[in-house]
Amino acid sequence: MISKRIYTGFDLIKLIAAICIIAIHTKAPFLNIIGRLGVPFFAIVSSILFFNHYQRLTKYKERKDYLLKFCRRIFLLYITWQVIYLPIAVRQWKVIMVSLKGNSFKNMLVYLVDFFFPAVYNSKGVDLTQDANGWGPSWYLLASIIALPVLIGLLRLFKQRTLPVFIICAMVEVYIILADEFSDWTHLSPIMNHTFLRLLIYFCLGYLIVCYHELLHLWSKYSVQLLVVCFCLFLVESLIVGHFTGNYNTEEIITTVPTGFLLALVAMNYYPRLHYPVQVRNMSTFLYCFQIWPIVVMRKVFETRGWESQHLILFLVVLIISFVCFFLYEKCRQHFKWRFLKYMV
Repeated sequence: MISKRIYTGFDLIKLIAAICIIAIHTKAPFLNIIGRLGVPFFAIVSSILFFNHYQRLTKYKERKDYLLKFCRRIFLLYITWQVIYLPIAVRQWKVIMVSLKGNSFKNMLVYLVDFFFPAVYNSKGVDLTQDANGWGPSWYLLASIIALPVLIGLLRLFKQRTLPVFIICAMVEVYIILADEFSDWTHLSPIMNHTFLRLLIYFCLGYLIVCYHELLHLWSKYSVQLLVVCFCLFLVESLIVGHFTGNYNTEEIITTVPTGFLLALVAMNYYPRLHYPVQVRNMSTFLYCFQIWPIVVMRKVFETRGWESQHLILFLVVLIISFVCFFLYEKCRQHFKWRFLKYMV
C-alpha cells in the first residue's frame, strides 16, 4: 500500500497529458504522438488512487459503496458535459437519421448504441458512430465506469490472484495492438480501441503498483532512465509505423503500455511544488472535456479562411481558448456556488 499524500507529480503530468490530447484532436505535429500516452497515464493514475483507498477497506459493503461512489462521480462528470454538448449531439442526430433513412425503432436503437459507445472506428479509420453524442473523448469516461467494476470482478473471480487477471488483460491488449498497429497485416477490427477493454490493462497496472509498491520502490532509482529509454523507443516505433502505414498517430503500439507504466511510476515519485494543486488537477479534467467545442468552432473558422492545413496554429488557438474558459469557469464556480459547476471537474 502506498502512503496517502497529494501527488503533485500526477497533477502536473495529467495537465501536460491533457494538452497533448488536444494536440491529437487538432492534429498538431509531434505533440499528437506524445498525446497517445495521455489516456494510459490517466487510467493508471485513476487506478492507483482508487485502489490505494479501496484496498484499505476491509468490509464488502465499504468496498462496494466506494466503487459506486467512484462510478457515480465519473457518471456525473459525463452527464454534466453531455448536457453542454447537446447542441452538437442534436446536429449529429439529424445527420445520423438521414444516413439511416428514417426514424424507425431499429434506427433509434442503433443511434442509442452509437451514443453510449462513441468514437468506434473501423479498419479504415471511419467513425462508425458518426460522433453521435457530440464529443468523442467521452468514450474514456464511459469506458472507465465499466472497466473498473470488470477488473474488480475478475479479481474476485480469481480470488485476488493477480497473475491470471494480468494475463487476461494482457491478452486483450495484444489483440488491440494487433488490430491497431498491425491492422494492415492482420485485418482485425479495431472496434475495441475506444471501449472499456482497452482500459483493462491500465487499470490492472495501477492495481499492481498499489499491491507491489514496496518491490517497485526498490527499482525506483532506475525508473527515470528506463522511462527515457521506453519513451525514445515509443517515438521511434511511432515513426516506423507511420512510415509504413502513413499514420504517425496510432492509438496503441507495443511500447505504449511500458511507457505509460513507467511514466506513472516516475510521476508518483515526483513532487513539484505547486501553489494550487487542486486547480491544476481540475484544469486537466476541464481541458479534456471542454476541448471539442473550441475545436468544432475554430475548424469552421479555419475552413472559411482556407487554413485547413494549419494544425499547429489551430492547436495553439484551441489551447488558449480552453485556458481562458477554464479561468472563467473558476470565477463562476467561486462566485455562484452552483452545484452542477463542481460536477464539471
